[in-house]
Amino acid sequence: MKIKPFVISSLIFFCIAIISCGGKFEFEKQGRKPIYLSYDNLFQYSQTVPQPIQNSGKILLYGNYLFMIEVNKGVHVIDISDTANPQKMSFLNIPGNKDITSQNNFLYADNGPDLLVLDLTDINNIKLITRQKSIFKPSEFYPSGFIGFFECADYAKGWVVAWETALLQNPECRRE
Repeated sequence: MKIKPFVISSLIFFCIAIISCGGKFEFEKQGRKPIYLSYDNLFQYSQTVPQPIQNSGKILLYGNYLFMIEVNKGVHVIDISDTANPQKMSFLNIPGNKDITSQNNFLYADNGPDLLVLDLTDINNIKLITRQKSIFKPSEFYPSGFIGFFECADYAKGWVVAWETALLQNPECRRE
């Protein structure tokens, strides 16, 4: 059986086309992309008026106070001395926060990659004592509990604080 020159030239052309494209094909996929918070905005600690509770996380009891994390945003300070009538006192704005602990009169909180040490001596005026830089590594490399394509996290763009659904162009990352 003789192979026709047209078939051979078609195969050669097809192989050259694949190689010249680097073997990549353009495609769009529904998936998740990271939402970044700039490092300038990440490192802005403040104590503010009480905020609505929207996405609560870990809680910590400290004397007559309850500290409740608002995931990636900060910490609610709640007076529970009257357990039948808890009172929101303030909100500790700590972007990128997911965990807290306390010892003696100090609150320890993650602020993205940094560790904050806050003085709880005056609950109405919680002061930042020190910031230990670059203690924690990024933990949001992919959207938790998500299976499918997603845009790879790039921590040069900022700290990942959430993931949103989006139409992705040529996504390189995927969880199965």
